Amino acid sequence: MGTERYYVKNKDLLAELTIYREENIMTDNLGMMIKQIATNYSNKGNFASYTWREDMISEAVLTCLRYMHNFDPNKMAKPNPFAYFTTVIHNAFINYIRKQNKHSEIKDVCYKKAHILDEDNFHFTPKAIDYRDLRKYDKPVKRKKKKK
Repeated sequence: MGTERYYVKNKDLLAELTIYREENIMTDNLGMMIKQIATNYSNKGNFASYTWREDMISEAVLTCLRYMHNFDPNKMAKPNPFAYFTTVIHNAFINYIRKQNKHSEIKDVCYKKAHILDEDNFHFTPKAIDYRDLRKYDKPVKRKKKKK
């Protein structure tokens, strides 16, 4: 790709995927296309404000590479690899955000609750505070039931 492209055409992506399926070799163009889709998708309003956007993009590209073999254009009347990869990228972003929120929750519990407790009430591991002991002191979160 000599010039910088800001979008990926579906027919170009399908051609690269056909090469991948026939020769089992991923070309540089295919990798750049997947990265471009992930980068452009990260600019969407849902994901643009996160500080770890570059990490989300990297995780999404890895997820696309992991599940690229599942896309089979022969099984579809109108193959749409762009939609497939966009869905995979969206789900990868959501999973990454969930993971980061979990880590943030663990950090919050450790930082906010550690100074309240006595040293007898929680255990130190060789590397850090055992946050599971600190969670006992949190109030349980009531979750709303989904309507059927």
